[in-house]
Amino acid sequence: MDDDVINLSQIFATLKKHVIMIIVMAGLGGIVAAGVTYFVMTPQYQSSSLILVNQKDSSNAAMQYNQIQTDLQMINTYKDIITQNVVMDQAKKNLNANGFVPSSNLSSAISLSNNENSQVVKVTATADNPYLARAIVNEVVGVFKSKITKIMSNAKNVSIVSKGQLQKAPVSPRPKINLAVGLLAGLVLGVLLAFIRDLTDKTVKSTDYIKDQLQLPLLGTISEIEPKDMVLGDRRSQTRRK
Repeated sequence: MDDDVINLSQIFATLKKHVIMIIVMAGLGGIVAAGVTYFVMTPQYQSSSLILVNQKDSSNAAMQYNQIQTDLQMINTYKDIITQNVVMDQAKKNLNANGFVPSSNLSSAISLSNNENSQVVKVTATADNPYLARAIVNEVVGVFKSKITKIMSNAKNVSIVSKGQLQKAPVSPRPKINLAVGLLAGLVLGVLLAFIRDLTDKTVKSTDYIKDQLQLPLLGTISEIEPKDMVLGDRRSQTRRK
C-alpha cells in the first residue's frame, strides 16, 4: 500500500515538474491539427437520394408478403448493379455534358445503405463541391432507373422517392473533433516525454536516493550557496582582515 502511495506521488510530482512542457505539447498538437484541418484537408460534401423498391400492391395478403420478400432480395442485386460501369459510364457522360467534371472513378464517390428489412435504399454521393455531389447522385439514380429495366426485364419496381438536395455544409473535415484529437494527442505526447525525461535522468536529486536505493554511506553534502554570498580571491582575504 505504501509503495502504491509513493508511486502515485512520484507520478504527480513528475507531471507537476514538467507541466509547462505538457501544456506546450498540447498546444502544439492543437496548432498542428488546426493547420491540417484548414490548410491541408479538402472539404467534402454529400448529397443523398432515396430509391424505393416496391411492386404494385396486390389485394391478396399472401401475394403482398411474397412481393415484399422478393423486393428485399432484389435490393442486394440492385446495389451491385448501380455501381457498375453500365451505370457509371453513362452517368459520367451526362455529367460532362452538363459541365461537371467528376473523378475518374465515379463509383468511389457513391455509397449505398439501407436499414434491415427496408425497401428504401439511400444513395449518397461525396465530392469536394456541393453542387457536384448533388449532380452526381441525381444523375446516378436517374441513369440506374432507366437502365435497370433494360438489364432486368422484370425490374419494374424501382421509383425515386426523393432527389438529392444541395447541402452546403461540409461533412468533413470536422474542425472541433480534429482540434480535440490534436490537443489530446499533444497532451499524451507531453506526458510520455515527461516520464521519459525522468526515467533517463540519472542525476542524484536527494540524499535519500543514495542511502535507500544505492545502499551507500553518505560522506557529506554540499549546500547550495547564493551568488551574493560567494566571496572569491582578494575580496575574501580583505573580508577576513576586517
